Amino acid sequence: MLTIRNWTEADARGMLEVHYAAVHGAPVNYYDEDRLDEWSPVVNQQRIESFLSRAAVDDEITRVAVQDDVIVGFGTVVPVLNELRACYVHPRNNRQGIGKRLIEELENEARAAGAAWLNLHASLNAEEFYRAAGYVSDGLGRHRLSSGHSIACVHMYKFL
Repeated sequence: MLTIRNWTEADARGMLEVHYAAVHGAPVNYYDEDRLDEWSPVVNQQRIESFLSRAAVDDEITRVAVQDDVIVGFGTVVPVLNELRACYVHPRNNRQGIGKRLIEELENEARAAGAAWLNLHASLNAEEFYRAAGYVSDGLGRHRLSSGHSIACVHMYKFL
């Protein structure tokens, strides 16, 4: 059974492991290994501590998807910025409706907070997923990674 709930600090490792697997395990990847490593480094204690020190900023709302007590996905929305910031599902759990459920939950949260639309920077790998969720492309762009480098992305939006 799939449960979607608020994240806790105890979920950090599981969330980062999902992020790493999703970034590095995409069936088709448009980015080189160096950029993938910058986007999602190996999960270790230092990365977890760094994540926790930056977590929950900018009025972020983050939800985790849990199946059989294992985190299988997570997503983040920032309603005050009209931004869908993240939606990741572990590749072994793709095509089970988990991402769709996360997006629906985050969109409901954004609506409840007064957002009338959401925008996002979709990785080239994820464009099809977001398109299936009703998001529309607004052109190609660049998404800046925390390293300062950037990767190609697709600007997308959806009216709620």
